[in-house]
Amino acid sequence: MSKIAGYKDEAFIRGKAPMTKREIRILTISLLGINPDDVVVDIGAGTGGLTMEAAYAAENGKVYAVEAKQTALELVQKNKDHFNADNVVIIPGKAPEALAEIKEPVDRVIIGGSGGNMESLFQWCKANTRPGGRVIANFVTLENAAQATTLMNQYFDNVELIQVGISRGEGIGGLTMLKAANPIFIITGDVK
Repeated sequence: MSKIAGYKDEAFIRGKAPMTKREIRILTISLLGINPDDVVVDIGAGTGGLTMEAAYAAENGKVYAVEAKQTALELVQKNKDHFNADNVVIIPGKAPEALAEIKEPVDRVIIGGSGGNMESLFQWCKANTRPGGRVIANFVTLENAAQATTLMNQYFDNVELIQVGISRGEGIGGLTMLKAANPIFIITGDVK
């Protein structure tokens, strides 16, 4: 079972890069089952929310944060410094090409965005993830979730798709109104 930090969203240095919300980060890390010595790859790191959670869970391991956008890379670096995540290695560039920088087998992979290269990413995961490893992909659109589910069933075992809807209480006139966040599709698969 993964060790989970559950950092609040406000704990992160934020910018215009997307950030996975706290509840989705907690669920993603839990479903991954990160061990303390694991090597984890976060593809499409954005602000680094999942990267920092993975770094906490893999306290004796390593986390590669792969990101193509310069503004997001700067945020990942700031959050790496902020959370003292010395086990994070930042890789600038677009996946799957940037993944060539990783010279060791990995245990867990997080895909936060495919950049139109979904099948190539899953092929890389299949070829570079140790047996017993796990891949998780998070999507906001139905089309990407459907495509990912189809592809993951080709490359991985025990593929599961869940859709998560989170609502947060917000004060309004002394009462509490639930404000819904966008639903997220989370697809997991095992590497044999």
